[in-house]
Amino acid sequence: MTKLTNLERTRIQMQYAVPLIRDLQEILGEQVINDALGEMHRRREKRAAQSAREADFTRMKAGTDMFAAGGALDYEITGESDEHFDMDVTNCRYAELMADMDATDIGTLLICNGDFADALKIGMELKRTQTRMQGADCCDFRYCRR
Repeated sequence: MTKLTNLERTRIQMQYAVPLIRDLQEILGEQVINDALGEMHRRREKRAAQSAREADFTRMKAGTDMFAAGGALDYEITGESDEHFDMDVTNCRYAELMADMDATDIGTLLICNGDFADALKIGMELKRTQTRMQGADCCDFRYCRR
């Protein structure tokens, strides 16, 4: 059995999700659907915070490599310790995937915003001020202990 990379799984998911979301935006209104996607992430973050594990910064490189598998991300670790992990993503194939689908406007809602709940689940807080999905030169991931 072939194991798919995270990027490959995301590509398959987006092939179904993007057309569905576009249809829902057309039927119910773009803002209504975008607000609902935002609410979905807020609920996911709340659940993640309630079931959080103890932060383990020694595993961050391995976790990052999982998301970067198959050439999905080019990144540079800019700082790491027992209390924080900082990196900049300089090239993001997830953003390219959404651009190819003419869907970067919802890419942040569907893909990038999930990073915050993922961080909470592993006992960390993520601060990020920009993403490649939104056209920035890099995604600035800054993780710290919750």
